[in-house]
Amino acid sequence: MYAKALLASKYWSGIFTTCMLMGVLLFLLFFGAVPEKTNEFMIAPEVERWEPVVREAVKEEGLDEQYIPVLLAIIMQESGGTAADVMQSSESAGLLPGAIVNPTASIKQGVIHWKNMLQIGEKLGITDLPTIIQSYNFGPGWLYFIKDHGGMGTEVFKKQFSSIQTKVTSCGWRSPYCYGDYTYSEKVMRYFNRLQGEISTNVLYQQVMTEAIKYKGWPYSWGGASPTTSFDCSGLLQWAFASAGVTLPRTAQEQYKYTIRIQKQDLQPGDLVFFTGTSDHAFISHVGIYVGNEMMYNSNSKGVGYSDLTKPGWREKIYGYGRIPTGGTK
Repeated sequence: MYAKALLASKYWSGIFTTCMLMGVLLFLLFFGAVPEKTNEFMIAPEVERWEPVVREAVKEEGLDEQYIPVLLAIIMQESGGTAADVMQSSESAGLLPGAIVNPTASIKQGVIHWKNMLQIGEKLGITDLPTIIQSYNFGPGWLYFIKDHGGMGTEVFKKQFSSIQTKVTSCGWRSPYCYGDYTYSEKVMRYFNRLQGEISTNVLYQQVMTEAIKYKGWPYSWGGASPTTSFDCSGLLQWAFASAGVTLPRTAQEQYKYTIRIQKQDLQPGDLVFFTGTSDHAFISHVGIYVGNEMMYNSNSKGVGYSDLTKPGWREKIYGYGRIPTGGTK
C-alpha cells in the first residue's frame, strides 16, 4: 500500500511539475517573447545630437525650420545617427556611396539635396510631403515620374518607378523592386510623426505655462477657477490648459481619472502630479503641473507658484502622476 501511495505521489508530482513548466513556457511565449513597443519609431539620442548641425544647415540654405523634424527623421532612417555619412548623402553629390566621411559635411549635403527636392516639387506642383520624402531616396526622377501620375506617390507608383529604374531583380525582401526602397517614405514618416508628437507635447506645455505664470504670487482661492476669483489647485490647471485648447475636468479627483497613469521616471514637463492627504475634502486632494527638476507649479495655501517636490509635506503625499491624453479634449 505504501509503495502504491508513493508511486501515486510521484506520478502526480511529475504531472504537476510538467504543468508548471508548460505554464512557464506559455507565459514566455505570449509575454516574454513579445518585444517592447514603447520605443518603436523613437528618434535615438545619436540622432538628436545632430539637431544643432541640422538647424545651422537649414539656416544656411534659407529653408524653413519646419523641415528640421523631417531631416532628423531622415537621419534616423538612413543611419540611426551613427554613420560617418550620417545622411547617406554622398550619391546626391555625385560621389560613391559612403564617400563623405564627415557627419557635418554629410548633413550639409543632405540638406542641399532636400532643398533641391523641395524646389523641384514646387516647380512641378507637388506638395505631398511623403512623396517629396520618397525623392530623397529615389532622386529627382521620381518627382517627374509622379507628376505624370497624379502627383501622389502611392505604393503602386513607387513599385512601378523602382521596376523601371532597377538593373537587378533580386535584392531580398524588396525583390523585384530593387531600385531604392519603395517603403522609404513610410518609414521616415513614422519617425517624423513620433517626433512631431513630442514637439506638440512641448508646445502644449509652453502654452499652458505662458498662461499659468501670469498668476504667480496670486492668493489661493477655494473654488476659484478664473482670474476674477483667483484659483484653487485644479482651477488653475483647468484655466491654463483651456488657454491651450484643452478642456480638463474641474476637480483634482476628476483630473486624476482623466489623465493617463505614468511612473515617476517617465515624468516630463506638462505632466500632472497628484497628492492625497493634503486635506480631507477628497481622496485626491491636490494637483500641480510638473515643470522639471523635481519642481511643480501649483496653487496651494501659500498662493500660486513653484513648489519643491522633494520637500517634506509634498514628497510623502504624492499619490501618482498623470499625462494629458494625446490631443486632450478640444
